[in-house]
Order: sequence, then C-alpha cells, then structure tokens
Amino acid sequence: MTNTQPLVSKHNQRLQQLAQARKRILSLPADKAMDAILDHPQPAALVHSFPEQDLFFLIHDAGPEEALPLISLASNRQWEYFLDIQGWDRDQVDYPKVTAWLELLLQADARRLVDWCFGDKLEFLELFLFRNIEVRVRETEESPSDFGEGFFSDDDTYYVRLVDYPTTTPEEESAKAGRNATLHHLLKRLSTFDHVRYQGLLAEAVHMIPAEAEEELFRLRNVRLAEKGFLPFHEAVGVYQPLAPEDLDGKPLKIVRRGTGKEIGISPPQLAATFLEEDNLFVRALKGISDPLIIEQLQGELAGLCNQVISADQDTIVNRGQLQGIVAKTSGYVSIGIECLTQADPDNREARASHLVQRHLLADLFRVGIAGALQLHWDALKWRKTSWFQTQRLPLTFWGEAWLGLLGGLLVDRPKHYDPSIPGTNYRDFRTLGEIRATHDGFNRITNLDQIMGDMQISLQGLTNTRFLTYKNVLLTLWARSRLDLAPLDPKASTIAIPIAEFISFYKALWRDEGGRRFIEDAQKNTFLQWIAEASGREAEHLSRTFGMFFEAMFNEIEMELGPVKSGNLEPRYVRLFLLKP
Repeated sequence: MTNTQPLVSKHNQRLQQLAQARKRILSLPADKAMDAILDHPQPAALVHSFPEQDLFFLIHDAGPEEALPLISLASNRQWEYFLDIQGWDRDQVDYPKVTAWLELLLQADARRLVDWCFGDKLEFLELFLFRNIEVRVRETEESPSDFGEGFFSDDDTYYVRLVDYPTTTPEEESAKAGRNATLHHLLKRLSTFDHVRYQGLLAEAVHMIPAEAEEELFRLRNVRLAEKGFLPFHEAVGVYQPLAPEDLDGKPLKIVRRGTGKEIGISPPQLAATFLEEDNLFVRALKGISDPLIIEQLQGELAGLCNQVISADQDTIVNRGQLQGIVAKTSGYVSIGIECLTQADPDNREARASHLVQRHLLADLFRVGIAGALQLHWDALKWRKTSWFQTQRLPLTFWGEAWLGLLGGLLVDRPKHYDPSIPGTNYRDFRTLGEIRATHDGFNRITNLDQIMGDMQISLQGLTNTRFLTYKNVLLTLWARSRLDLAPLDPKASTIAIPIAEFISFYKALWRDEGGRRFIEDAQKNTFLQWIAEASGREAEHLSRTFGMFFEAMFNEIEMELGPVKSGNLEPRYVRLFLLKP
C-alpha cells in the first residue's frame, strides 16, 4: 500500500499557507488586497479558497467593474453565491440586478458563463429569459415581417424580441438600454456555443410555468444561504426573541472541537471577525482563548450570527463598511448578554466570559443581551398609548432634544441608543449594559414627569396659537403665571404665553446680583418645587429626591441662557424657556 501521509501533509501545508495569505489580504484596503491576490503565485487557488462572503465584500469594496479579474478567477460556487445574495428581492427574482451580474460575468469569462448557464443554472436562465424575451418560430410560409418590429434571428427560424417596458426617467432608459445590450450579448454567446441547445433553450423558456420554477429556485437558494446563516425572515427573526439569563441553562450546549491548530477544514468567513474592534467583554473573552481551532469555530459562528441578524433586519449589506456596523451590533449585544450572566462575579469576568462563549451559542448570548433593550421598546410603546402627553396630542418634540432622541430610539422596531455625538442619525445600537440601564433611568424620568403633569391637570389641547411647546417652557411658564397671580389657565385659551410687560416683574424678582454675577437663589427654586408639589398632590421631599438634580439642571439652563440679559432687553421670540408674547 502506498503511503499517502506525505501528500496529505503537503496538502495541509498548502491550505495553511493560503489561509495565512487570506488573513493578511483581508486586513488590506480593497485596492491593495486585489493587487496582492493577483501578485500571488497561485491567484486562482487563492481566490477559490476565499469564503464566498469574504470575496463578495472584497469585490464590492474594490468596485465590481474594477474587480473583474477577481470575478474571472472566482469559482462557479462563488458566482452562485453572488447571484443568491443580490439576485433576489425577498421571494422574487430581482431582474435588474441579475442582469447587472450577468453583464459582469460576461465580461469576466463569457465562455465559462455560457457553459455554467447550460449546465448548473439552466432553469434559472430559462426563467430569466421567460421574463425578458418573446420567441416566434417562423413557419415555411411566414415572412419575418409578419412578426412585427424588433425581432432578430441567428438561423432564420427562431426569432427573438426583447420585452419592452415603459420608462419615465433617463436613468430608467439607460437601465433598459443596458439590459438590451446584455441580453443581445448573452444570446449571441449561447447561440454560438451550441446552437441546437440554444434552440431548445428558447423553446423551453417560453413554455415554462414561471411561478413553479421561481418557487423551486427560491427554495434551493434559501437552502444554500441557510447554511451560511441567512435564514428566511420568519426563522431569522427568532434571534430577537428575548431570553432570560435563568432560561439559558435549558438551552442545548455548544459542541466545541479542540485541536492543535494543524487540522484543516472548511475555512469560515473571517472578515466579520476582523471588525471586532470594540473593547467589550466579548472581545476580551475571545482574547482569553488560545486554541486556534476553537477561535476558528467562533469566527464561523459569529459570521453566521451576523448573517442571521442581516436576514432578520432585512438589510442589504454589500460592502465592508456596512458589515462593520452589523458586527458592532452583534458583538455589542453578545457582550451585554455576557455582562448579564457575569454580574455575580465581577472580579473574574474575563475568565467567565471565555467559558460562556465556549459553552453557549452566540445567538443565545445575543438574545440575553438584547432582552433589556426590547423590554424598553415594549414599555415605551405601552406607555405612549395611555400617556398624558398622548392625550394632549402633543408631538415627541414636546420632550426636548435629549428626551426626544431617547424616545425616538426606543419607539422604533429595533431599539437604538441615542448618542448625540454621532453625526447624522445620532443613533447606534446599545453596546453595554450600562447604556441600557441609563436609558431605562431616562425613560422612567420621562414617564414620571408625564404622570406628574397629568396629575397637575394641565390641558394643552387648545393651544393652537402657542409657539414651540416643550415640557420645560410649559412648566416654567405656568409657574411664572402662578407667581404673578394671573388667572388660571382657561381650557379654551389659545395660548399660555405671558405678556412681556407683566413678565418683567417676575423676571426682576427671579435674579440675585452678587459680585457682578446674576444667579437664581435656592429660595426661588424651592417655590417652583412647592408649586409642583401642590399642583400634583405629591410630597415636595419625594419630588426633590426624584427630580432634584433634574430641576437643578433646568435652572442652570435658565442662568446660562438669560443670566446676561437685562429685563429691558428681553425679546419674546428669542426666549426658549418661557412662553412670552409682546
């Protein structure tokens, strides 16, 4: 018997070299990564060794047109993944995107594409042609002119016309012209490759039952993607089913393979793991694991979890920047889950965390982590239905910028953490248990103040002529009206604004001058607290404990905004914290 051990060893060594090359290449910018692949001694073998997802992101980062050399080197399996990911819009074929990919594949390797279409992708090609062409077979006594305009033929027997559709914009017209050019190119290639099979393809394409074909193609596509974590939406959304820490012990434990690092198997996607940049408990847990085989398994599991989150969110992720956001979200909630499970042993968290990620599925840790954020979301939805502010038909802007941001993040289907330092959206996913707790405290403060304002029997429904309302200027204005002994608010009144001439006396009494600095004395603040206590039927001491720091910050805001302004220089339209009228 021939000893095959040297051949196996040489093969494993080669796979290890390819794995090292991939890891180095994935750390490079897209253009340099592509150059490194093409400069490799065996570029085709290197490209084939890439997990489909990693190669897909690399191609899109470089730009599909610029990445044609990589596409030409990719395997049929990798081509199929490209179409699976971008060729469908939910359960329907996305024909414009399929056309775009067919054009890229024609440019990359037209002969291999035609062979692939006639072989592995025949039914998909038939469905694509059914939606895009008309076919007529010329009988002996017929003239091509009988078919109408637009038909063309390679053999004077089978005549083809591209399906026309209306366009309303230059972009749509350009897209249709691109589709026509791609179809002409593809049909010409198919005919030249094997004309008899081409004729059979046309005959079958126009007589197929599209609904049945599309359903079966969609099923097969889902099977392929499910192996990578891209589950159908109704299954993927299970990742958002909250899991209590005490219920985790009832879940199946993870089976972990251990080894020496010399074992070679199917390489999992590695790109997701390269974006683990946060200094959170999950990342520190991974750093505490030394077994390379376990690390590789966790990389594959993380990639699968990210793909499940993408499916559940129904996002379109086509570049590494978008993937980085998904990794940050997934990593953050897994880390929060670990935080929840290690609260009882804070001094040994890293070691416990390393044990937990090897013991439990990352998806289960994710569910433990996101439970708190989802509970906040449900609490916010429930509160809003019965809140005082909702009965007054007030917009969310009533709660001011910070609380508007907090509530806006909780009321969306996938709750977000409000972070005003983030340009643009000001929102991101929760990263720590502390952020969830801080948001919970802020939400409780909103609901408590909402209940207080309801108990104060404040009615704002008729204030159609009052400018921008917030809880701050409503409370402060009503307090000022009370201090000025103005008539109680009439439910039919159109404004609660105070005439500037009457407000000036309150304004002068509000301040104390000392050493050239104006400030509001504690005595004034106490009158505000007593006024709210009496109006809401609460104890002043309880209000002080609950809202003392908050009310103090509100008076600090008054000092910052109005401290330098003398009474004679007050201009109602520039005062935010009191509602005034000329």
